[in-house]
Amino acid sequence: MEFIDYRLRWDGQINRSSLTDFFGISVPQASLDITEYTKLAENNLEYDTRARVYRATKEFKPVFQSSAVERYLEDLLRVAVQPAVPYGSFLGWQSPVAGVPRLGRRLNADIVGEILRAIRETGYVEVTYQSMTDPEGSERNLSPHALVHDGNRWHARAYCHKRKGFRDFSLTRIKRCKYMGADRERASEDNAWNTMVDVVLTAHPDLSPAKRRLIESDYLMEDGEMHIECRQALLLYLMFQLNLTDDQAGQKPEIVQVALKNRDEIQALLKS
Repeated sequence: MEFIDYRLRWDGQINRSSLTDFFGISVPQASLDITEYTKLAENNLEYDTRARVYRATKEFKPVFQSSAVERYLEDLLRVAVQPAVPYGSFLGWQSPVAGVPRLGRRLNADIVGEILRAIRETGYVEVTYQSMTDPEGSERNLSPHALVHDGNRWHARAYCHKRKGFRDFSLTRIKRCKYMGADRERASEDNAWNTMVDVVLTAHPDLSPAKRRLIESDYLMEDGEMHIECRQALLLYLMFQLNLTDDQAGQKPEIVQVALKNRDEIQALLKS
């Protein structure tokens, strides 16, 4: 049903061969599936007898969230960035699309597997971890409870037994990882992880009124504000993506585009 909905929304049409080719089902079964979809959304499709296809009507309204524009564009981007990887998507006809190349970072599947085992079994791992302050690396025990993606890199959110606190550890900088056994549940003790922060954005105040209205429209701001809920532990990553860290200060408002309305609150949380 989702496949039919997706193809009608983004290809504008579907026929029985679309279903038989994708799912490996028989023609009669494909006919039954289209009939079942018609029961869900009778006004979404009509049969073109000349072309022998079902076409989306002008009244088409998606039935499933998987037909959302965000999902469709993500599917296109995955194919554009790594066309050789057989991602499971419902894509049919594809618009030409290009993506900015991303710097590849080496991920060791065995290390990721050990981290996931520790999360799954509430255990801990012994690792050799390298950092900018310790490029040679040193041993430490970590009790991970979640994975984090900052928009560029993957991290493990973990309790560090050496530093006696919760930190993010880049998975590419873990050079050795061994599951050591059971620990105790620690996620509930990670206050920065469990604290949700309301980040309030506005268009940059130094932009002209017309440019401010443009930015407000881009981000669907209401009453000149946009609210983003973010874990306190991830605030620095969010500020970096928005060009709002102290190191990024001083850039032209046309580059930054947005500003923090509750800047004092966010800065205090970052310092803590």
